[in-house]
Amino acid sequence: MSYVYLLDLYKLIDRRLAEARQSIDKNDPGELRFREGQIDILADFKEFLIDNLNPKLPGAIRKKLF
Repeated sequence: MSYVYLLDLYKLIDRRLAEARQSIDKNDPGELRFREGQIDILADFKEFLIDNLNPKLPGAIRKKLF
């Protein structure tokens, strides 16, 4: 996997997390549960990527990210 693809994936996940957090409607319980689930899944996926693919990145890029 190209590290550029991974960096783009991180940006996409961060953007989707921000959108999900902003669009939470506390008046609608169905929407609230959907957004909470979406946030959980995106956060878990990002954690998976960090744990499994960050060690394979070049050292200079790894230091910039985290």
